[in-house]
Amino acid sequence: MYNINVIMRESVLPAGRQKERGTVHMSEKDYILAMYDIRGKQDYIYKSSKIKEIVGGSYIIRDCFDDCLFPAAEKVSEKGIFSYRRNSQQDEPEEFTPENFESRLEKGYVGEVVYDGGGNFFVLYRDAEVYREVNRRFYRELLDKTYSLRVLTTCIGEINFDNYPQDRDRLYAEHHRREQRESMINPVNTLPVVQTDYRTSLPLAELQHIGNRDEKVSYESKKKYVKYEEMSRERANREIQIQLEGSDKLDNLITKKGEESLLAVIYIDGNSMGAQVERCLNGVDKSYSACVKALRQFSEEIQTHYIDKRIADVDALLEKRANGRRRFVVYAGDEVTFICNARNAYDVAREYLTRLAEESPQGAPRTSCAGIAVFHSHAPFREAYRIAEECCESGKKLMKAEGITNASLIDFHYCQGAFGTSLEEIRKEEETEKSSRPWFIKYYDGSGQAAGREGLIKEKYISDDIVQKMKDMLNKSGRSNIKNLALSARKSAADFKSELERICAHQLEKHLDFTLGGLLDDEMQRKLIYDMVIVYDLWFDEEKKRTAEKEDA
Repeated sequence: MYNINVIMRESVLPAGRQKERGTVHMSEKDYILAMYDIRGKQDYIYKSSKIKEIVGGSYIIRDCFDDCLFPAAEKVSEKGIFSYRRNSQQDEPEEFTPENFESRLEKGYVGEVVYDGGGNFFVLYRDAEVYREVNRRFYRELLDKTYSLRVLTTCIGEINFDNYPQDRDRLYAEHHRREQRESMINPVNTLPVVQTDYRTSLPLAELQHIGNRDEKVSYESKKKYVKYEEMSRERANREIQIQLEGSDKLDNLITKKGEESLLAVIYIDGNSMGAQVERCLNGVDKSYSACVKALRQFSEEIQTHYIDKRIADVDALLEKRANGRRRFVVYAGDEVTFICNARNAYDVAREYLTRLAEESPQGAPRTSCAGIAVFHSHAPFREAYRIAEECCESGKKLMKAEGITNASLIDFHYCQGAFGTSLEEIRKEEETEKSSRPWFIKYYDGSGQAAGREGLIKEKYISDDIVQKMKDMLNKSGRSNIKNLALSARKSAADFKSELERICAHQLEKHLDFTLGGLLDDEMQRKLIYDMVIVYDLWFDEEKKRTAEKEDA
């Protein structure tokens, strides 16, 4: 049995007919534009806390259409679906035009990938019958090779090659209606006499060698391990090297076992990608040929600037640092997740966001939000990832609340227990929900120009420039004073203010100014200093950083 998430409706797949216009174009034939949407990606990837299984799951999603859809289409017709990314024939033009599409159909292809990027996968099929047959086979392949990955498919007919935006909007509207009716049923249920995975409730059906012994795992988990092992055998591939060769064991990333086993998971996600897609089509002719060309170029730029170059920047920075290893878990489109030593996390995230902004086109800022979860190496990675994702989301929520279109922000959390609880609930319990975070790394005004970094953002939010200035003040204050500041900040505003005055009075020669030239009022100082002291030893203690680098050298 298998669950096909495809619903055909006659109103969506009409019979071909000649429209009442002068010239009959190929758009008036019975072509079908289909959209494939992989659902529940995060749930599928992060069902486990085991890194190999997580990475395997991420690669299953990445290769879902290569491994399932294209083979399914080749069973319908030997040529299958033409893809500009998979084109191995030098004499076959990659550009999408109505003429090229019809030529491909004449050669035996049943359809063509119009666009693959930004989470969208669009295929133009020859007709509704082919679309149905390919999808019947596709979902069988999907069940066999992924077990429970859900892909929602939507399609429209009456294609107009002269107006791609109009067809895309019709497809999105129909897809939204499909989402409301989507089935959430798992492929199988279990019986009381069947052993099940305690995390997923899926039946244990396979043996997998984990560590030094064989363990029973679900069919889904086995598929992920198999995919990971398949990728590991392809280390000659540069992309596989990037992801798998950083470190196979998380314990290799820590500072010193038994003394400091802190790691950080960094989750980075691009902002306003829908707006960027719309922007790339501004001024472009509405025809399929022009729009598809612009979208494909945009997809390549996203891969280059959000992934390829940023990974190079991260590695270049880590090469100069103690414990400079890292382990990429997921990276695709505008999303990156990786693990590194906790001491390097803030600088790495800041480097990523800064370099991304520096390479932005004039008037079209590239921005992302980053979430950092600091955790112990043996804590559940799945939970640390969830916290990092929620930290990233807090930056996006602030942007939405303030009507900010373009900005890069960082939020972080030091995980000291309370796993299984949302970040919001944890901060309420710790009485830290009113903090100085998230911090702005880059901020653009309404004209798209980078705003100055001298003061507060919108007169009330902390920028990285302010964080760096406060770091200098804290480094001048002495470690014992810093600890007292944290304690007094938790007690009350009056205790905190009194402690600041005491420190400044005893160190007049150091010219300490925690207002940073009058920028911060008493409450802002209290929030910022408390947030920084939480991770002071990891990120802001310059003396400790120099000592660590000497020991590593």
